[in-house]
Parts: sequence; structure tokens; C-alpha cells
Amino acid sequence: MKKRLLIIIGLVVIGLLSWMGYSSVQKLDQKNKSEAIVQNLNSLTNNLGLKVLNNNQPTIFMYFNSDCHFCQWEMKEIGENIKKFQNYQLLLASFEPKNEALDFLLQYKLAQYYVEVDPDSLTNTISGGVPQTFIYENGLLQKHFKGEVKIEAILEVLE
Repeated sequence: MKKRLLIIIGLVVIGLLSWMGYSSVQKLDQKNKSEAIVQNLNSLTNNLGLKVLNNNQPTIFMYFNSDCHFCQWEMKEIGENIKKFQNYQLLLASFEPKNEALDFLLQYKLAQYYVEVDPDSLTNTISGGVPQTFIYENGLLQKHFKGEVKIEAILEVLE
């Protein structure tokens, strides 16, 4: 009886370890795919279903959520300094419902920069939390900021 119990426990442990290993490999594979997609503005926008873009213009793509206090601070700063961004294509995307995202952006006079994307595509394409900022020149990723970033740091990359 004890021998059978030990065999069963051993098989359960081996099964759990195998499942955990498989899950880890899947997550790593998804992260690598995500990192490859965001390297190029065309692949990012195609993956998200965005069509109307000027790939020759320097682009700032920001992934945000209205409940995120870092995102709130960043949008406030961008809204107050929007003239500094006039030579750049600014794209703001969120996984939350369109009306919530637009209501949030209206507070900072940034609603015109909102791009609607499928929430599942967005969260599958960009791994990690919000905020994230991607800066592209000539369609290629120049800098990726994870978390809060000052507008001076964004502009420094583009100048």
C-alpha cells in the first residue's frame, strides 16, 4: 500500500513539474515572439490591425490604462507639452473599452491620438504591464520604455 502511494505521489510530482516546465517554455516563446513583433512598426501595427500610419514619420506608441497612476501622470505631462510632440506621430492604445479610454484621454486633450485595437491582440502582442512606450524612427524600434518615463527622455531619443 505504501509503495503504491509513493508511486502515485511520484507520478503526480513528475506530472506537475512537466506541466510547469511546459508552461514556462510557452511563456518564454510568447515573450520572444512579442519582442520580435515590436522591433518593427509595420509588424506591430499589422499585428494590431492598424492601417492608417505614416511609417516615415517618427512614431511614439504608448500602451496605457486609465486606472494606472503612472499612465495618468504621463498623459498629463504629454497633454501639457503636446506642442513638443507636433513633429511626431503619437499613437495611444489601451486594452480597456474604447469609451473608457477616450473619456480618460479627453481629460488631457489627447483623444485624437487614440488608436482602437483589439484588446486581446494588444495584450498578446505586448507582454508586461502598463505603461509602455515604444519609439520608432524609419519604422524601426529605437527605444522601449517599460513603466513611467519622463517626456524629456522620450524626446531625447527622437532629437
